[in-house]
Amino acid sequence: MRHHFRALVALTAALALTATAGLTALAQAENTPKFAIVESADESVLSVREIAQKRRTSVVAIETETKVVYNNYNNRGDYYSPFGGIFGFGYGSPYGGRGGTQEYTQTSAGSGVILSDDGYILTNNHVISGADKITVYVMPENSEDKEETYEATLIGSSESNDIAVLKIDAKGLNAAPFGDSDALELGEPAIAIGNPMGKVHGSVTAGIISAVEQELTIDDVTMNAIQTDAAINPGNSGGALFDEHGNVIGIIYAKSSSVNIEGIGYAIPVNHIKDLVTNMINDPESVRAQTMGSQIMLGITIRDITDDMSKQFSMPKGVYVLDVGVMSAAERAGMQKGDIIVEFAGEPVQSADDLNAIKAKQTSGETVSVKIDRNGKEMTLELVVPHPTEVETKR
Repeated sequence: MRHHFRALVALTAALALTATAGLTALAQAENTPKFAIVESADESVLSVREIAQKRRTSVVAIETETKVVYNNYNNRGDYYSPFGGIFGFGYGSPYGGRGGTQEYTQTSAGSGVILSDDGYILTNNHVISGADKITVYVMPENSEDKEETYEATLIGSSESNDIAVLKIDAKGLNAAPFGDSDALELGEPAIAIGNPMGKVHGSVTAGIISAVEQELTIDDVTMNAIQTDAAINPGNSGGALFDEHGNVIGIIYAKSSSVNIEGIGYAIPVNHIKDLVTNMINDPESVRAQTMGSQIMLGITIRDITDDMSKQFSMPKGVYVLDVGVMSAAERAGMQKGDIIVEFAGEPVQSADDLNAIKAKQTSGETVSVKIDRNGKEMTLELVVPHPTEVETKR
């Protein structure tokens, strides 16, 4: 009896230790520090030179690679690939032959802002959208050292806010502190750091805040943006706009594209996206519906067919499908890379703006016809309009 009692005591003790260990592990998990954006409390006014010295290494250069599949056509009235001449591959080359499907890798460049010393990076969604590979270049503290290169993982993105969070396997990075974009006043200094033209990593330009809460619509997405006259160029997207204290007050995402307007660029106010960015890292599942709620996503990456392309290659006007997301509404309808959308829900499509405007009028769950040109032949697909929260799976 005593032997059994001792065994029972030992078993009870063992169970108690197991329970205690489990509770300890749970407590440790609950107490694990969560990601938080670095907020600055330093209000010292810095010169442009000082900001460049302190924050240049807080901004990274980003390069993306995207596989593009397209169709070449024969001499029987069909058209050749629009990309053959653009990328230097002419008739008879391995990339410009007659007939069949061809593939090439398209590269593009942008910028990003370091959020944490362990490798979280903020950029624009349009910088990395559809990319098969994302490479991040981190500037060294010592100008004599070489840049560090990392392959990045996409953590989360929001098309409607045009932001994305990446992660690289790095330590000891120079995280940029965020300021208060709601406190901005006209005429304040503004310093932009980024990667213009994809060639000048860590380029610095300076100007002023020329407008706040400026309503801007790009690709059917409307934002209230910060306007600045600091020089902004392609490749600056995703970079940082700093205030006179060296704090990030905006994420650069556009420049004026009008031939009649010069010297105007736009940035997303950081106060508009701080909570979203934090949740993307700490609670990504809760962000899915929040970020996609106002957007019906077909699951395709597209580009306009210009007048020159249409004339040169006898292509119909419309939008060219660069990529189709796995299990997306477009893939379920039978859409493929290389298709050209010429009509959606009975309305003609000649540009991405047309498609976005027509798409916005549709109701989730209804079936619409999509007229496409594939290999020079017109065909009609039946597409079920997805719910706004439906997100395609990444390849």
